[in-house]
Amino acid sequence: MKIDTLLLQTGGDIPFIPARVTIHNPSLKEIGMIGEKNFHIGCQFLSFNKNKFLNNEDKTRLENKSNFEIFMSEMNSREKAIHKNDAIMVLALLFPQYKIKIDKDKILLQLENFSSSINEQNYEDFVDVINQMFCLKIAEDDDFNPADALAAKIAEKIKKGKQKRNKKDTDDNISIYGKFISILSVGLQKDKNILREYTIYQIRDEFERFMAEQNYDMYFRAKLAGAQDLEEVKNWMDDLHP
Repeated sequence: MKIDTLLLQTGGDIPFIPARVTIHNPSLKEIGMIGEKNFHIGCQFLSFNKNKFLNNEDKTRLENKSNFEIFMSEMNSREKAIHKNDAIMVLALLFPQYKIKIDKDKILLQLENFSSSINEQNYEDFVDVINQMFCLKIAEDDDFNPADALAAKIAEKIKKGKQKRNKKDTDDNISIYGKFISILSVGLQKDKNILREYTIYQIRDEFERFMAEQNYDMYFRAKLAGAQDLEEVKNWMDDLHP
């Protein structure tokens, strides 16, 4: 399910036709309310993919089970685990107007007399939407992004079925979007209170554009100064999302 780029650029909510609902595109400020680490873990688990999270033995054992079936089995497990709570918190960000209930084979979304769900038929479309909204595929390439480490931890938690909340984690102090806000507030002389209202797609797009402009400017200045054999950089105004 391809989301229109203009909709992502303007930060609007996303119509999710398969479930007849609208998915809220949360701001960085809203994400900060649940914590960036919790948000990353919740997103990783909501976009569950057995090829990524399970080892070869488990993949063989669960070969006939879909991603959604495994995901719902974990969500209905009696074992208390932080990744399930984080997934529910992310769902609350995405569907703030709805009452969310985890059923045996679906995630119920209830609003007054209206009821819908995330289910086997629309789950992969839902995953596709949050991948685009939160740039989850792009995020995996960040040098300072803990997504891969978090994915490995989630996989370990699923395998063990338990999570000790009092365990210290070095990822607690890592903030991708806090770093983006800090850099852009200085580099572009912007108020942090404005940047905090951005969505993830918006902050990433502006950061990427800013870095492209910086690289192009340094390249142009070096060329004017007579530097030779420079690796050519593309124009900073080119399309960032071909």
